[in-house]
Amino acid sequence: ITTEQADSMSDKEAIDLLVFLCRFHDPSRILEIGTCVGFSALTMLYSCSHATVDTIERYPIMISDAKRNFNRFQTDRITLYEGDASVVLPHLTGPYDLIYLDAAKGQYPLFLPECIRLLSEGGVLVSDNVLFRGQVSAGKPDCHRNQTIVNRLDEYLHNLKNDPRLTTCILPISDGMTISVKRRSE
Repeated sequence: ITTEQADSMSDKEAIDLLVFLCRFHDPSRILEIGTCVGFSALTMLYSCSHATVDTIERYPIMISDAKRNFNRFQTDRITLYEGDASVVLPHLTGPYDLIYLDAAKGQYPLFLPECIRLLSEGGVLVSDNVLFRGQVSAGKPDCHRNQTIVNRLDEYLHNLKNDPRLTTCILPISDGMTISVKRRSE
């Protein structure tokens, strides 16, 4: 992965947060929704002592690049699922100790029930780009075509904050990130 690819894929603050959470929480199983070219999957894998990563990507060009990067690092601890996350997620079995959601922003509300189902008790859900260039917090998209994304991300944040199974904080870093922890049943 070139420096240019890494810079275009993930913000340094987002990567720093993932590294911190992986080192602090030391998850055994990680699910990533939105592989891109595999940079964050590799970063999380090598930030944990013994993790495996399942990652989902739907775009063929990204899948090709991710496979090339995974092969370059010769890791057998990453499984790449090809396809739309809304189709793949219902077929996965948990639990996952860490889920990193960085996919189609307008689909976050659709992905949330599956993320909660797949997340272990005490597990961490990290959602990236939830403020969508500040447009969600401002409540106003920069153009008409972004209205649906802004509305759905607002819905997603509302659902995260009000789900009794989760404890969530919104971080104003990168393009907005959330950390949600699935509460343990009593």
